[in-house]
Amino acid sequence: MWYLFHGPNSMARDEEIAKMKAKLGEPDIASLNTTMLDRTATLAEIAGAADAMPFLADKRLVVVQGWLAGQGAGKGKSKKAKGKGKSQGQEEEVSPLQALLDYLKDTSETTRLIFAEDELLPETHPLMKLAEDKDSGGHTKVFAMPADPVRWIVERARAKNSEIASPAAVLLSNKINRGSTNDRDHFVSDSRTYLYKLDNELEKLAAFALGRRIESADVEALVWDEDVADIFKFIDAISMRNGEDAFKFVRGVLVRGESPLVVLSHMARQTRLMIQAKEHADLSNDALAQHIGVHPFVAKKALQQAQRFQMSELLGAHEAVLQADIAIKTGQMDDQTALDVLVAAFCR
Repeated sequence: MWYLFHGPNSMARDEEIAKMKAKLGEPDIASLNTTMLDRTATLAEIAGAADAMPFLADKRLVVVQGWLAGQGAGKGKSKKAKGKGKSQGQEEEVSPLQALLDYLKDTSETTRLIFAEDELLPETHPLMKLAEDKDSGGHTKVFAMPADPVRWIVERARAKNSEIASPAAVLLSNKINRGSTNDRDHFVSDSRTYLYKLDNELEKLAAFALGRRIESADVEALVWDEDVADIFKFIDAISMRNGEDAFKFVRGVLVRGESPLVVLSHMARQTRLMIQAKEHADLSNDALAQHIGVHPFVAKKALQQAQRFQMSELLGAHEAVLQADIAIKTGQMDDQTALDVLVAAFCR
């Protein structure tokens, strides 16, 4: 029997898998009969784990994480298999995904084979189609993010034998960063970890409340506001000469692993846009957008931001970005110091 668990709510999915594992028996026995594989696994490794007999139990559990979206079913390698109706020894090329589909039509009854995918698969995906066949032994389940985080918080608190007031739940949902759609590199991961962060905070709040209802004052006392580590917010902050926010955002961007040189490239682009806007301050938003090749909204913001600077300041800032880039690459200055100096120069 096989399962396709897909969707961004990895917390609910992992809890479902944990329940299935618990049904295998005592923890030690369950662990012996559970195999975890990732996207680097070959189909032969998946089949080998799924075809193995359970040990001192009725069932085995095999969980394959991210294989469909990763290397396992990717475009790269294909597998050679003997084709039906071919002469002996003759082979045909079979894609990894097609080979998987063929394998899933006859999986072991003693194994629960789970494909866990963080992304939502389309209805047209071959595994979704195969699961529609009742004889395939396949089952699919979507794990979507909760539409109402506040309601989720209230229900989650009850599951922890606690209670949280509605205003406190609203406050908690707003204090934790759910991600910014502008931050394309991190939005998906931010959204996925949002529920884990809320759950951790609820654990802390429930322990603090000691059986009473969690109130807004508890949330204010124990939960710090999470600022979105967003390169776009950083650029907005320096463009508005807001040094405090700019320093805060740039540190957040660096902490989450963004390259200082990428940050510098964004700063260079922003100064270039403001210089162009300053040079063509008489143009409308649409006319400037067409002239410099950007979206009208970007042109509008550049025009507004350029008003806060003299042309000499913008030219000096653009040169400062270049010098910072050279200083970092030649080892004259570490990246954090170079960015701090730039932020101070922009915002003074």
